[in-house]
Amino acid sequence: MSSEKSLKRIAAMHDISGFGKCALTIAIPVISACGVEVSPLPTAVLSTNTGINGFVIHDCTPYMEDYLNHWKEIDLNFDAFYSGFLGSSDQIRILSNALQVFKPELFIFDPVMGDNGLIYKTYTPKMCEAMKSLVAYADVITPNLTEACKLTGRKYDDKNTSPSDISSLCRELSNMGASSVVITGIERDNLLVNCILDKRGYNERPVNLLPYRMHGTGDLFASVLTGGLLTGHSLYESVDSAADFVLFTMEKSQDYAQSDRRGVCFEPYLHLLSGGIYNE
Repeated sequence: MSSEKSLKRIAAMHDISGFGKCALTIAIPVISACGVEVSPLPTAVLSTNTGINGFVIHDCTPYMEDYLNHWKEIDLNFDAFYSGFLGSSDQIRILSNALQVFKPELFIFDPVMGDNGLIYKTYTPKMCEAMKSLVAYADVITPNLTEACKLTGRKYDDKNTSPSDISSLCRELSNMGASSVVITGIERDNLLVNCILDKRGYNERPVNLLPYRMHGTGDLFASVLTGGLLTGHSLYESVDSAADFVLFTMEKSQDYAQSDRRGVCFEPYLHLLSGGIYNE
């Protein structure tokens, strides 16, 4: 008598761009390669990512509640929700309601709000305030320094990022309700440090800092981390896997034409995520 295998399922609430890798065009292939079924919930459809001039955008907010209602009608269940860029206060409300209705065991909250001390132009003060309410739902939150400061009300200061500074920032997010905190991409000399606070305490995981940047790496990191968690790996294992895979694919991307426009070229290396974490 054969027994059915279980397959984890995650709802990924992100935007999708036709060109310029980010959001769902990263989340779907990466998490699928880890062995997890992805149900996309698009927040917006764009011709390219917002870093390319003249992009065209279609807001999906008017359809999202009907989309979720249909999922509920057909009794669809999710092991996890994973959210990234949100386009309006309505979308924040819709996500909050969906978490209460579907009650996933795991919510990975990547608060894609800004970088380098600047908040994206689409984020109004009202939206930034509303994003704080989602922290309390988060089993894992993965902000960069800019986003962590905005959510906690701290002044952004990339000159004071010592372990004591970042651990204090992590604890503020934990006090807001997040079960585990991963502040990503702290730069110290020639290292890029991902800083973790969970029930075991505070820990830092460094990798080499490359002398160039590529778009899509934040979404790639959060997606690989999510795939690791959904396949039974620890938070530390999943963070290390994500950091190592991003570093590896950034280095490999230098061999591909137009990687500066395309974003990180991870597709040829998805097989290295088989089993849920990066294995070179």
